[in-house]
Amino acid sequence: MTRTESNLKRAIAGEAKARLEYIAFSMKAMEEGFPEYAQLFMEAAGAETIHGISHLRVAGEVRSTLENLDVSANGEDFEIEEMYPEFIREANEDSRPDAAASFELAVERERHHREMFRKAFAEMQKTAAKAA
Repeated sequence: MTRTESNLKRAIAGEAKARLEYIAFSMKAMEEGFPEYAQLFMEAAGAETIHGISHLRVAGEVRSTLENLDVSANGEDFEIEEMYPEFIREANEDSRPDAAASFELAVERERHHREMFRKAFAEMQKTAAKAA
């Protein structure tokens, strides 16, 4: 991997983290009755999204819809089968039921996402086969 490829991956992760933080900060500002500050955070989150998408495109991570569906379903596999089970186990070992519950909720939704992507991938393949 070149330095630039490594930097693109780091930049994508940084932009994604900033986006999530700014959205969370916006929600907190709204909860505390500061809509004007919530708006500032949301504007920054939008810019971070655009930066991250640009980096993803340059890195070659945005492909055809069929490829994107396949990559997405497989990415969900990793989270469901490996990542979150390990995180849940470790959170429980660390006496962090709050984190374990957050991870458990996420893995439940990831299963739904994986099925959505798999179904759409299969439908798109059938459509392509009929057109060929």
